[in-house]
Amino acid sequence: MSDVRLTRDHRRWLLTTHIGASVGWLGVAYAMLVMTITAAGSDDLATRQGAYALMSVLDLAAVLPLGLLALATGVILGLGTHWGLIRHWWVAVKLGLNLAALVIPMLTRHPALGDALAAARAGLLTDPARQVLDASIASVVVLSVATVLSVYKPWGKTGAPL
Repeated sequence: MSDVRLTRDHRRWLLTTHIGASVGWLGVAYAMLVMTITAAGSDDLATRQGAYALMSVLDLAAVLPLGLLALATGVILGLGTHWGLIRHWWVAVKLGLNLAALVIPMLTRHPALGDALAAARAGLLTDPARQVLDASIASVVVLSVATVLSVYKPWGKTGAPL
């Protein structure tokens, strides 16, 4: 059990920040999926270029900061409250999902977006990079599952002291 507990005001502030960052992250994930589908369904190079360019910016300007903020506030909340960081299964699973939702798209979707944008700028009407679509779908699914875990809090305790 953690020796440090957050005060009521600090916990509320962190929880509000955590929820805001998480909801924003999920919203951007949905927007990225819509842009991926829009680009994939368009024969217009300007539409593809615009979608891929905006997605590249959003990956770094929104997905990364919101994901890091949600992760950081979640860890602090876990360590500073009775939920713990890995004391309950739902928290441990959510932590793993959030790490995956943050790291995997940066390693797969972001580089694939660069390739898709370069193809669109070169005038190629090729199919969009499969990694862009797969990572966008996965982000929405994983972040939605994390949201459900936050509400239902299933599975009980892990037995870990943290």
